[in-house]
Amino acid sequence: MLSFLITRVHRHPEREPRVAVRKSLPRELEEYLERIINPKRHAAPCFWYRRILENPITKKQLHRILRGQLEMNQTVCFHEIVLADTISGEAGFDIACTEPFFWACKDSAVRFVYVCPEGGLEVQVLEYAES
Repeated sequence: MLSFLITRVHRHPEREPRVAVRKSLPRELEEYLERIINPKRHAAPCFWYRRILENPITKKQLHRILRGQLEMNQTVCFHEIVLADTISGEAGFDIACTEPFFWACKDSAVRFVYVCPEGGLEVQVLEYAES
């Protein structure tokens, strides 16, 4: 998903793109996350979401969790991520990027590094196809 967002910002002329949730979170992954989160919700602390009381978690709540995950960065990449509806009526995110993140996304030579919770590193190497 991070690769998709970076690519979307790279192609967008302004710092505030709107991204359809369906494009950033494929249906198969969404269904997989629902199957993983719901059974473990009350057993494992990493699946506790205090602001989400619904049980089981539905797609709408999963989108809220996802939005919260995107805001949890040691370096702020986004001023704001708001859950919104797209023109087609599907769920989407209105994203307001910070200026450093926006310009990093524009630079095709930049490599983004994700620090995993267990300490490992994942480098996002992106290839930007001309559209």
